[in-house]
Amino acid sequence: MISTFRLTVFTSLFVLAACSESNAPATLEQAAGQALDKAEITAPKAPAAVVAEVEPRPARPKPVGPHGQHDPHATLDPNRLVKVALQHDSEGRRELALKTLAEGIEKFPDAAQLYAVRASMRLQMQQVSAALSDLEQAVVLDPDDPGIRVNRAQAYRSFGRYAEAREDLDRAIVVAPDLVPARFNRGALLYAQNEFDAALVDFDHCIAVDPHTPAPYFNRASTYWELGRPDDAMRDLDRFIELSDNDEWKQAALDLKKNWESALASPPTAKGEDS
Repeated sequence: MISTFRLTVFTSLFVLAACSESNAPATLEQAAGQALDKAEITAPKAPAAVVAEVEPRPARPKPVGPHGQHDPHATLDPNRLVKVALQHDSEGRRELALKTLAEGIEKFPDAAQLYAVRASMRLQMQQVSAALSDLEQAVVLDPDDPGIRVNRAQAYRSFGRYAEAREDLDRAIVVAPDLVPARFNRGALLYAQNEFDAALVDFDHCIAVDPHTPAPYFNRASTYWELGRPDDAMRDLDRFIELSDNDEWKQAALDLKKNWESALASPPTAKGEDS
């Protein structure tokens, strides 16, 4: 390692597991500062067919909910309930989104995607214990969904359960080798455990899959630095600065670059030399 400058890398990405799709959109966890617009959740708009189901056609008898009130979700299946919840969430109605998911779970207790999406929202709200409970149930119901595994790994990490987190990420990568959040999170976990060569492989893969997402460049730059490859580290840091449109993280990267340049310009005094 060239110097003692050790950067705290972006620590995690998690998956909003909409409709159990392995290529669901990803977001930087709030703990990482929600730095990258490209990685933020963009919930899909409900298609017209779903909107039509939310307000049943007049010719149909209206489903009745508690106390005789109209229940607009009574005819929706789990996938459509997920889409409605995501639409509520994207439009700032988080409580209504959670209520929709809770009602869906009551009706469809074996639908893994309902637990998984509620867990991803709870992770964003830093309700990690509640999220982990949902994710444990979701994994029981759908053990091969890689997005669920990624999110559970992040919950495990919050509790210092690193071995279990690694197992979930390994399993997710076996199922979906190109799922960027799985590779990214495993790379961050390996970096934290000083397994820099292995971390580099995962960050390389993230960049190969999606070369326009900034965060992997930031982390790969830090990994290169730890491996004594300053030219590669500087190149990746410049690429991160070029891609990111978050001023705070751009400034952090610029400050880091100055620190690295200073370290390279003033190498440590050789042992035994006069001061």
